[in-house]
Amino acid sequence: MASKHVLVLDLGTSGLRSLLAPVDSPWELSPGASLRYRLSRSRSPDDLAARFSPQDLQARIIRVLQEGIAIADVAASDVSAIAITSQRQGVAFLDANGNAIYVGPNMDLRAVFEGAAMDDEHAALVYETTGHLPSFFFTPAKLRWWHNHHPRIAGRIKRVLTLGAWAAYQLTGEQADTPSLLGEAGLLDVASRQPATGLLNALGLDQSVIPPLVHEGQAAGKLTSQRAAELGLPSGTPVYLAGPDTQCALLGMGVAEPRNLGIVAGWSAPVQTVTESPVFDSQRRTWTGVHVLPERWVAEANAGDAGGALDMVRRILGPRGRLERFSDIATRVPVGSNMTTTFWGPQALDLSSPGVSMGGLLTPIPITYNTLSASHLARATLENIAYALRECVERLKEVTGQPARSIHLSGGISQSPIFPQILADVLNAKVMLHHPNASAVGAAIAASGDVASLGKAASVHATAVAPDVRSVVDYADLYPRWLRLRERLQELSGEL
Repeated sequence: MASKHVLVLDLGTSGLRSLLAPVDSPWELSPGASLRYRLSRSRSPDDLAARFSPQDLQARIIRVLQEGIAIADVAASDVSAIAITSQRQGVAFLDANGNAIYVGPNMDLRAVFEGAAMDDEHAALVYETTGHLPSFFFTPAKLRWWHNHHPRIAGRIKRVLTLGAWAAYQLTGEQADTPSLLGEAGLLDVASRQPATGLLNALGLDQSVIPPLVHEGQAAGKLTSQRAAELGLPSGTPVYLAGPDTQCALLGMGVAEPRNLGIVAGWSAPVQTVTESPVFDSQRRTWTGVHVLPERWVAEANAGDAGGALDMVRRILGPRGRLERFSDIATRVPVGSNMTTTFWGPQALDLSSPGVSMGGLLTPIPITYNTLSASHLARATLENIAYALRECVERLKEVTGQPARSIHLSGGISQSPIFPQILADVLNAKVMLHHPNASAVGAAIAASGDVASLGKAASVHATAVAPDVRSVVDYADLYPRWLRLRERLQELSGEL
């Protein structure tokens, strides 16, 4: 008998993907299909707005699902469900008829001034309620932007859906959202796991815009006959809102118990540790959110645009920057990259105020005796990311008051043959290496009907990377050096 499969729609930061996963072994993902987004941006360099065309995005969702099914070569009768995981902070505003007024990605930063005004007046309330700052990233500030700049259009906004919930609405015709997605949109009281109605009232925003909640692991609706015909799937196929991509990755790595810690090293590099109750940072440097599992929360530090920095260096290196060659040349120089140190951006961000900072490259001189090569640049870039992740791990230990019991790694950077070892050495801890697309694995688990046992099984399907004693000794000196140099670099940046 053919195995049943879950069709996963992954609305990531850089694009959308679809993959199929067997219900009883979701870590065995098909190769899948992917498409880039098409974003509309303002022509003004001072305008940070970005948005999707709803029609174009809807068409891309259908197309990537069709292509994913075709590539996997799975019979329609064997697709038991569709599961959706999505980028955080993406959101859609609908009118009374359900038509999209605005659909925007997490990179839409149009509400910078509105968010700053909110934080000047309500920062304590916002953080204590939602666990997230600064406000300009999140939906309440974007709603205020529309009210300030386009009041007539804003008056037509009757419903707010997170990006994943909007995608589910396109497939099912049902408007619903989940606590974990609302939490990453700044619309949830994280302690009660209910909509943040008190906060919205304080901000002068209409609480009725929040849709009914469905819990992760419950179907948000069923595939309409029109969408079923387009996809070649049975009408009535259940569609699940699995949750935000980072929390789904935790589920896909089996990171479910308190003090389990997951790193998703992709374009950005969030680091989340599981807690039994909400944990807030007195300095507001970390975020507090809800896990996709009930009675579990997460505390988050973030190393910033790790993948973006890596891609930049790979482009600079040209042919040598291809993933296989990049990792190969990085192994040609020893630990510490001959004291070459990079500051491309990855660091433990102060998530209450992630402002612009200076970066750079430091090399020993004279260059006659310390020639800089592509190998030094490649390894130093990977070490920069590992140092930033260690800083995140240590910050979460400080905030939660407890060290991580286990450390798990996924994301695109985890595919580097050398990076997991560097990370284990820098952390002086065993790192469990999982499928690079743990978000899709977690989404499939959420729609499987057997979340608890499959989540535990996912933790077994990992490779343990143990630290190398000699490298640990070297990094014990190099990591504090990186911290000191970065602090001095920030002092210098104030003089520029």
